[in-house]
Amino acid sequence: MILRQGAAFLRRRPHRGALARLAAWSVVEAAQTFTTGYALARALDDGFLAGRPAAGLAWLAAAAVAVAAGAYGTGRTYHGVAGLAEPLRDALVRRVVTRALQDADGAAVSRLTHQVEIARDAFAGLLMVARSFVFTAAGALAGLFLLAPVLLAVVVPPLVLGLALFVLTLRPLARRQEGYLAADEALSQSADAVCAGLRDVAAGGAEHVVAAETGATVEEGLRTANALARWSVTRVVALAVAGRLPVVPLLVATPWLLDHGVTPGALVGALAYLTQSLLPALQSLVHGLGTSGARLAVVLRRLTAPAPAADAPRRPPPPRRPPAARPSSCGASPSGTGGTPSPSCTAST
Repeated sequence: MILRQGAAFLRRRPHRGALARLAAWSVVEAAQTFTTGYALARALDDGFLAGRPAAGLAWLAAAAVAVAAGAYGTGRTYHGVAGLAEPLRDALVRRVVTRALQDADGAAVSRLTHQVEIARDAFAGLLMVARSFVFTAAGALAGLFLLAPVLLAVVVPPLVLGLALFVLTLRPLARRQEGYLAADEALSQSADAVCAGLRDVAAGGAEHVVAAETGATVEEGLRTANALARWSVTRVVALAVAGRLPVVPLLVATPWLLDHGVTPGALVGALAYLTQSLLPALQSLVHGLGTSGARLAVVLRRLTAPAPAADAPRRPPPPRRPPAARPSSCGASPSGTGGTPSPSCTAST
């Protein structure tokens, strides 16, 4: 549901221009990735190993120019991300304010001052890491194909395997993250209530009961934290499979690749693509989706959830009876023995 809402948000007409600018500057940034490995391979094969150092230095100079251009493109991408993150923040603010006015939402202040900002920051960070990985991977794979298409058969399978493993763990990880946040909130509320009522607890002799209830809340928080930690290990495994494992078959297959026409420069370029481009992009993607992605999903689910159903209307209080008539002082005595009337009553008669 969150993914569908995010895709629908990005496809809106007012956001297409910002999305196009972001993609254009990301292509400029990806040119650095492509040129780094390809220029290094050409510098070795056509330059230094061929006895032409000038050509090798020229290729390295081209790589340096691409690095400068890529840095400029990376700086410009922040403007494109801001053009998408700020409208998201505005839309969430409007939704929270509308809900607060219609349903008298008591948590509107917390949502406006804290949760909306978390959603904006998490969305911007998630967009940056996802964009960086997509275009970095495209530049690296294109370079590998131009260097030697057979390199893709060695590098791509473990990369795809690691990414698939990571994608399969995203939903369970998000559920564990939400459970951990809920347990943390419950522990905070329990501690606040206990600290506010310590005098009553001591006066009523309820120390054991309160200690047991608080201990159960702490145990639940520990259980959810351990579950989150166990699922976080899968991120490390996915990163190792997708980012570091491709180096192993590349090194193992090096003699066979050299015998089948792959040049030493192409092997060095492929190694540069794996260690200098794909691995950092994968690390950013895994940590970004594992932390910012889970946090964004939880916060957006809370901000966009329908308001709880209103309580049933209370019955109106019964009408008050009119006050009883005040007894006259000219009647019988309170004891009912028929006392003597007062002088004022005698005068009135």
